[in-house]
Amino acid sequence: MSLKFIKISSYYRDFLNQYYRQNPQIVKACYEEQHRHLMNQYFAWSDNYGRILAEKGMETMEIVANALPLQKAWAKENGVSPDSSPDTILLEQIRQFRPHIIYFQDSVTYNGNFVRRIKAEHPQLKLCIGNVCAPFSSMQIEAFRVFDYFTVCSPFFQKLLKKYGIPSVNIPHGFDPRILDKIKTDNPYPETPLAFLGSIFAGEDIHSTRRQILEKLVNENISFTFYGNLPDRSLIALIKKQASFITARTLDSIGLNWLTDAVKPIRKGRFHDKMPQRLTISKKLYQMARPPVFGLDMFKALSKAHIGFNSHGDCVGDYAANMRLFETTGVGTCLITDYKRNISDFFKVDEEIVTYRSPEECIEKIRWLIQNPQKCQEIALKGQQRTLADHNIASRVELFYQHLQDYLNQ
Repeated sequence: MSLKFIKISSYYRDFLNQYYRQNPQIVKACYEEQHRHLMNQYFAWSDNYGRILAEKGMETMEIVANALPLQKAWAKENGVSPDSSPDTILLEQIRQFRPHIIYFQDSVTYNGNFVRRIKAEHPQLKLCIGNVCAPFSSMQIEAFRVFDYFTVCSPFFQKLLKKYGIPSVNIPHGFDPRILDKIKTDNPYPETPLAFLGSIFAGEDIHSTRRQILEKLVNENISFTFYGNLPDRSLIALIKKQASFITARTLDSIGLNWLTDAVKPIRKGRFHDKMPQRLTISKKLYQMARPPVFGLDMFKALSKAHIGFNSHGDCVGDYAANMRLFETTGVGTCLITDYKRNISDFFKVDEEIVTYRSPEECIEKIRWLIQNPQKCQEIALKGQQRTLADHNIASRVELFYQHLQDYLNQ
């Protein structure tokens, strides 16, 4: 009997809103057609886990739990009321599929009592695997203990989890080569000397270095294109975050963790170790920010840049880890990124990518790359060759599979 594997993901709300605005007719299609169309946007890990593990003989299912039209289509076709709550539909998908392994790529939304319930109702389950590749707070640790182990994208998160006695395996991000054929045609995005695709979040020094460099680019009149989100400047948005933080802290401190688990707006308060504060950003940067792009649109826009700027969050330690490393190099754009202690594990510095150690050095090297387009192109090509050879998505899923076998054989 083949092992049954489910991966449960949550996609960015902004991406899903944009996707359904651009594809309003897709909600009328059957579940299979909707699912295939969504996976063909190549957002995040897309269907790569399910697709590649199926090639190894597993029976797989990829669920995007917060893609509500998609989930309602599944419910309608499988004897479940489409008006059921998202959690009810998800639990029914698990019940009908009867998996041996569940991989919760969104372990912030799904953890604690929710996962305990699944374990209790499914004795056939062999492993429940969590995933962390973003900062988490000490308030979330108890809810994380329900998982058998975690995948992480950086040794930094591995060390943090180990401190709390939670096992994990490191699986870096990767690039899906199938994307290259998809972005060669019908690419409406303008060519640009420099691009940043990402966001600036307010919080405990999450993106202070990133913000500082972008502000310097603006002030020094270096031409660049910025696709992404900036913090909501409204006082109401800040008050909501602060209220969520205070409520989660209060409920957890008096033993009502189950109530925090049950109410998503409150549960979000656990994301913060400190009271959320407002972040100061210049009017110029707000004015030049274009709407964020996701999936294939993101890859198309990134491929039109000669240089792709990357800056890790300030709270992820001294390890290179984010997806932009491989997305940028994968599409053949020259990557300039902040120096990290493990960056040479992935790329040859100054041959396959360019690094900086300060905002001033970043600006200096961007100017040099713009003034030396041939050298910039050479670095971009070598970076792409390295990513396609060593950092492709198949190698990452293979690593996941090897760790999976190790845990199953314990």
